[in-house]
Amino acid sequence: MGKADRISAWRRVERTVSQSHVVLELVDARFPFRSDRLRKLVNMKRRSLVLIINKADLLSPDEAGKLAEKTGGLLVSASRRRGKAKLIRLLKSRVRGDQELRVGIVGRPNVGKSSLINYLSGRKSAGVGAEAGFTKGEQWVKLSENPDILLIDSPGIIYESDDESELVLQNALEIDKHEDPVEVALLLIKKHPGVLKDFGVREEGDVALEQLAVKMGKLKKGGEPNLVETAKILVRRWQRGQGPK
Repeated sequence: MGKADRISAWRRVERTVSQSHVVLELVDARFPFRSDRLRKLVNMKRRSLVLIINKADLLSPDEAGKLAEKTGGLLVSASRRRGKAKLIRLLKSRVRGDQELRVGIVGRPNVGKSSLINYLSGRKSAGVGAEAGFTKGEQWVKLSENPDILLIDSPGIIYESDDESELVLQNALEIDKHEDPVEVALLLIKKHPGVLKDFGVREEGDVALEQLAVKMGKLKKGGEPNLVETAKILVRRWQRGQGPK
């Protein structure tokens, strides 16, 4: 995503906040990074901000509980269909009389904004894609069982100063869009060495990636480990919360 695209995305986020009564800041449970810029924007517009922690099923119950306690966020899993009742109760408590409650959903790419809208609405109302940043524009969706609640989707947030390798590990950028997949995989191994233990690899750094390539059968002609392909597979599985296969 280029600078112009990032600026455009933020303008759309600003419009979403302006049109909403409540803003849900959606984060990935594995990468619960919050946005100071969004918080300041919501405060300036005098809106209400609620933290929603999606993909909570990718953490252990103990880890998820500690994260919710630390952040004050509400745990949900749109893919596993968990947490809907609590979130609906929270939103219904914000409805005043016969006034329609407009709810903006904001977050980084691929945290599950469209999936959450589909889960809450009970139907496939918003487009969902596997590629980070799939959402093309704002969508307004009324909850069928709660017509007073209207959900507004918005693009994911990417900062111009974000490091692209970190963005890939946060599932906000596709590994195929990074110029050096091996660099990303080595960063992943360094920060989360446990990702290799599941594959039976005990080494570190380049040696670990080479061993993983051999275990996966990812070899070039002559038997040389294909580090680029191995790196992409490892990072994709990390992004999707998958273990070894």
